[in-house]
Amino acid sequence: MSRSVKTRRTLAASLALVLAGFGVTTALAPAMAETVSNGLQVVGGQAGPDAAFKRIGTVRRTAVTTAAARTATASTSYTFSTLLNGQPVRWDPCTPIRWTANTARGPAGGLEVLQEAVTRIAQVTGTTWQYVGASTANATSAYLPKSAQASYPPVLLGWTDGASSDLLAGQAKSVLGMTRTAWFGLQRPDGSKVAATRAAVIALDSADTLPLRGATSWKALALHELGHVMGLGHVGDRTQLMANVLPPVTDLQAGDRAGLVRVGRTAGCVVVK
Repeated sequence: MSRSVKTRRTLAASLALVLAGFGVTTALAPAMAETVSNGLQVVGGQAGPDAAFKRIGTVRRTAVTTAAARTATASTSYTFSTLLNGQPVRWDPCTPIRWTANTARGPAGGLEVLQEAVTRIAQVTGTTWQYVGASTANATSAYLPKSAQASYPPVLLGWTDGASSDLLAGQAKSVLGMTRTAWFGLQRPDGSKVAATRAAVIALDSADTLPLRGATSWKALALHELGHVMGLGHVGDRTQLMANVLPPVTDLQAGDRAGLVRVGRTAGCVVVK
């Protein structure tokens, strides 16, 4: 489902954009608001929640030729959560991304693992991430802003459970983590749209016991979920870290990295005005 809130844009309230929420990661631009005096329309939305699942047993791979194996891990093995004008909705890579973590219910050493994952994402995307300190906020969808504003809360990564977070409530036991993002933007008089991701929350299931690092670890899971934060969707290629079943890999793969480049600094700044 989606919902929209009509709002009138004025010079004094130029940031009064609208959030429309929905629960599918590949939905295109959601609800629009009424046309305003300057011919602009407000657009906004959410992507997610998007689950990463435990690897159950061994990932089966059929015999493939060397050429086919190269194709399976080629740089085209990526998707985007949301598209506007055929382009991925992403963060403005020219503006630092602030982040925080609630590790109270996480494993010992959890913060260091999250920091390593953030550093890796920053390295691949060319973005700058600023840790603003620990948080006591719970990782729920309520953490996300419901309307555009002058400043946004930092990206929150936190360990929680289904009893405490709507992102994990009712999920299968195999679910390791869930991510939801919020984006805001404008539709111009010519019909083109521009938007930027402004907020994100990652809920990591504290009921799971994973190693800090290595295959099927908290670090691998954090990299996967941060891929969603940056705008990547799931892929059917089970060799990539962005597969919907967490593969036995320890780092971002070729397709993951190629997708992250597409939403990173080399794609240019995102100016919403």
